[in-house]
Amino acid sequence: MTPDASMPGPSRRMVLGAVFSSCLGVGLIFGFQPPLIALSMSRFGYSSFAVGAVTAASLIAVILCGPFYPRAIVRLGLKRCIVGGIVFAAAILLLMPAWPSAPIWLLLRFIAGCALGLVWISSEIWMNSVSGPESRGTVMGVYGTVFSVGIVAGPVLLEFTGTEGAKPFAIGAACLILTLLPLAVLRGVTSATQDFKPLRGLSGVLRTAPIVMLAALVAGLVESADLTLLPLFGIRSGLTEKAALLLVAVFMAGNVVLQVPIGLLADRYGRKTLLGFCAATSCIGPLLLQSSLRSPLLLWPLLFIWGGTLYAFYSQGVALLGEEFALDDLPSANTLFVMVYCLGGVIGPSAGGIAMDLWPERGLPVLLSGAALLMLAGLLPAAVHGSPARR
Repeated sequence: MTPDASMPGPSRRMVLGAVFSSCLGVGLIFGFQPPLIALSMSRFGYSSFAVGAVTAASLIAVILCGPFYPRAIVRLGLKRCIVGGIVFAAAILLLMPAWPSAPIWLLLRFIAGCALGLVWISSEIWMNSVSGPESRGTVMGVYGTVFSVGIVAGPVLLEFTGTEGAKPFAIGAACLILTLLPLAVLRGVTSATQDFKPLRGLSGVLRTAPIVMLAALVAGLVESADLTLLPLFGIRSGLTEKAALLLVAVFMAGNVVLQVPIGLLADRYGRKTLLGFCAATSCIGPLLLQSSLRSPLLLWPLLFIWGGTLYAFYSQGVALLGEEFALDDLPSANTLFVMVYCLGGVIGPSAGGIAMDLWPERGLPVLLSGAALLMLAGLLPAAVHGSPARR
């Protein structure tokens, strides 16, 4: 694969910048499309269940298509997978307003999810292969920040486009294509196919890197539960709707700001050490939420730090993939990592909703804290037996 970690710094920076740009586009669509679909379908008279099914179709697509991604990446190369996946997803977005029907949108969201999943995994493999071991945590921290900026920018873009007619779909597709341009015009850099070395099934992956896969599961579960249920938790705790939505905004701000500092610290002190610190913070944070709701001076810093440390589960988990697996294993390993993350994303809102129904005041915080505690417990054996300095 070219370029690789042995290439001069400027070449690596050019490639990383181009891949970051395409990641920004994927994050933008992830933040832009779900509220657009929800508001549009609500206006068409569809039920909340139908809205949820259409919205969840993309994550389910990534899980189901996962076994096919590694061979597609090997056959096409990373650059073709990213460019082709984004162009295909943009085309699907343009088709949606032509058929405003829940069954059609369910199918289109599923197909778009297949394409974006390929972009998602290919981007992470490329970043891992280009970044050297000394800077991998920082690179993935930048990646986490860029992706999060895209997600945050999605609803902001929707404010300008509105939610009626074909206009928001067309503008969203155009923005997605624009973020692809740096990679498309980078003619001097290609990514060749790699030899495919299949892992020994799920059990083989788990034996090789159980902590990495646990980080993916916990990240998907907690992130999805937070983003979906934090506003509802705030409203049920007596906050106004505006104040409840602000909970998520501050939570996401922590993610955007803290990923790069966490990545820098991970490169210096070891990724598993930083993951342990982040897990401890994410375990304590939810338990302090209820008592901090009436005190903004306590609540906003709490959400900011909690949000930043929680999202490190994913970004530093991807960095650990590059350490635990050889390059020819990365297509399979990274695919499984994303599949497990998406599985957590599907489980999180349902598990959180059940917890809130069973224990309205404490159910959600206890679930979120318990998931982070599981991550912390998984890291303890490595801490007790010792691990390489960079891990």
